[in-house]
Amino acid sequence: MYDLEFDADWIGYFKNVPPSIQKRFKKRLRKYGIFPTSAFRHEKYGINYFVDEIGQYRILFVSDEKSKIRRFYFIGDHKDYEKFLGVRK
Repeated sequence: MYDLEFDADWIGYFKNVPPSIQKRFKKRLRKYGIFPTSAFRHEKYGINYFVDEIGQYRILFVSDEKSKIRRFYFIGDHKDYEKFLGVRK
């Protein structure tokens, strides 16, 4: 089992996604707590984030296998996801 933590900026991103996506994310919280890291894909830009998708929305988190903590940093659409990563202006 993993403990779930949220970065201080998370709530701002979370509030900007539609309520239907917020609801779907909340339903997945159990998945994030129990699924092995191999169940998620690693960020393709070489940054140390794991990525999950809900429709056209991306969720970025870091998984610390030693301490068993997953920390969430971002949720948003693809355009905002690229801005967050710094690959789009």
